[in-house]
Amino acid sequence: MGKRVASFHKDTHHHHKKAGENLAFVFFMNLTFNILVIIGGLATNSMAILADCIHDLSDTISIALAWALEKVAQKDSSDKYSYGYQRFSILGAVIISIFVIIIALIIIKEAIPRLFAPEGVDAGGMLIVAIVGIIFKSISVHRLHGGETFNEKAILIHQLGDVFEWIAILVLSLVLMFWDGAQYLDPFVSIGIALWLIFNLGRNLYKSIEVLLQKTPNYFDVDDFKTQILAIEGVNAIDDFHIWSLDGIDSVMTLKVNVDFGKNVDEIKKEIYSISNKYHVVDITIEFD
Repeated sequence: MGKRVASFHKDTHHHHKKAGENLAFVFFMNLTFNILVIIGGLATNSMAILADCIHDLSDTISIALAWALEKVAQKDSSDKYSYGYQRFSILGAVIISIFVIIIALIIIKEAIPRLFAPEGVDAGGMLIVAIVGIIFKSISVHRLHGGETFNEKAILIHQLGDVFEWIAILVLSLVLMFWDGAQYLDPFVSIGIALWLIFNLGRNLYKSIEVLLQKTPNYFDVDDFKTQILAIEGVNAIDDFHIWSLDGIDSVMTLKVNVDFGKNVDEIKKEIYSISNKYHVVDITIEFD
């Protein structure tokens, strides 16, 4: 006995459609900013800004991939993908997180030698680029704030890291204007931001992999759910139970319930559906014995 919960299925498309629109906006913001960062990095000779040229290029590639996969995630189920395409969103989050972590490691590798052999930078140029960076990245963060998909969360972390980076570069440029001996702070800032990205995207990667491995969703209280089901009149026991998340938002459940067939099994089924709806379960298969 399977049931697709129509209202939540509709909500699923809404989640991914909104995510796609948000990522499209952020993609074009980043593409524009890429050009400005390349010009600013070459003009100022700042390691922090030059590193961000690579960083922002990875941003744009990551966002383009996330946008494309969110578009796929909006498609209805098919014979080949009977549960739909929502997991393409999670796949995107995994690829993006790994890609940006690798880029962050490259930034650290390039910045470490500059700690011991700092080079002169144009502090005034850094200040201007930093102000532009804060404006562009803050707009992107505002657009992605509140996004529900793992793709949006991965890109949000990345963009938030960029805001912190440009604030740090802004402070650094002001320091360099008054203290030439602070040149080593330029690569130091790059290393600090790269480590922040690795930590936070590592967490997002871990959570995304949990979804792919069909771990019970963190928001789902199994004990509470079973208690509510067993409290239904006519339910004797839960013989088998499985739940997994499609995309970190919506879940699928299979349930085998021992019931008293002297009771109205249709009413029992309706109550189980009602309880399941509270947990973003979009597809339920119930077997009575």
